Amino acid sequence: MIDSNLKNAKILIVDDKESNIGILEGLLEVSGYTHFQSATDPRLVVGLFKSFNPDLILLDLMMPNLSGFEVMEELQAITPPNTYIPILVLTANITNEAKIRALSGGAKDFLSKPFDLYEVQLRISNLLETRYLHQQLENQNQILEEKVKERTFDLEQSNSKLDRANKQLEVLDKAKSGFLNLISHEIRTPLNGILGFASVLKDEINSPELLKYIDYLEMSAQRLEAFSYQALLITELRMRKREIKQEAVPLDELVVSTKNSLLHKIEAKGIILIIQKDQSIDEIKGDRELLQICFDRLVDNSVRFSEKDEVITINVFSENESTVCEFIDQSSGFPREVLDNPFQIFVLGEKHIDQNTGLNLALIKLIMEAHQGNIEISNNPTKGAKVRLTFRNQK
Repeated sequence: MIDSNLKNAKILIVDDKESNIGILEGLLEVSGYTHFQSATDPRLVVGLFKSFNPDLILLDLMMPNLSGFEVMEELQAITPPNTYIPILVLTANITNEAKIRALSGGAKDFLSKPFDLYEVQLRISNLLETRYLHQQLENQNQILEEKVKERTFDLEQSNSKLDRANKQLEVLDKAKSGFLNLISHEIRTPLNGILGFASVLKDEINSPELLKYIDYLEMSAQRLEAFSYQALLITELRMRKREIKQEAVPLDELVVSTKNSLLHKIEAKGIILIIQKDQSIDEIKGDRELLQICFDRLVDNSVRFSEKDEVITINVFSENESTVCEFIDQSSGFPREVLDNPFQIFVLGEKHIDQNTGLNLALIKLIMEAHQGNIEISNNPTKGAKVRLTFRNQK
């Protein structure tokens, strides 16, 4: 393949003697080269160089009007940078000064007259092969540069699209949070009126059947009010608009408050609530209201899905400079869809996510993140579920 390309190379012969040109043309023709031109007047070389675009120049040094040295100077002035155009000097001037001047002036090889034709043929072949390989390298570099440009452009386009998508997501997230905030406020305002009038009606109505309806209305309104509060809190935490207080919250107070708020549910099922803790742990650092929400929601969730007379355990212990609170129940555990996506708001499912439990887990995760803590959920090997809260101890 290389030999075929070499035979098609363009060769320019520059010598003021017709006899030397005839010898070299005969040599080229016998060697299989088909594209060559010659000039006896060195002043024509620049024009031939531009029109013929040679791959190799055979150049004499001692010529009238312009010497070979001057020809090389003219060619250097018009040759693009990093372009490899080999020049083989063929001259009777065999002095070291001439050789050094020729090689430093642009010549790639040097032969003295009278020259050996076989040696000339080999040197022509070697220079053309070097020229061919240099062109191949330039082509590969150009291809590589083009590919780099293409990949860079594609990457810039992808990054631009990603930036636009992220900005759109930010806008949508703000719009969603704003909408949720507005809806929650709009819900809570009429709910206050509903709950107030329900309380008045309970005092005025004596019919047991109507009182039952009012109780149901009151319970539904309270549930809707709780959802509204929870939605507002999620919005505040996600938008980082909630100030997180750092205070020492007694652990016993959290447990007692949770037990009192859920007492009727615990007693109705005969649930046994056990707390086990390291004696060295008396308090948790954090926002009292938010910590209470975590305890209330997790225990309420466990009570809801526990059977009668089952045990719910709260384990509190130290681990790796952190305080860990584990909530363990004996229920049927979290379903697979919840374990796969535990903190996705409004995940559809059955057990452990009905009645806004999925919303509870998302809220607790946001609370833990606000405390630089962590939440993990899992099922016990035999029976029940476990939620693990990890609080980093503040130094």
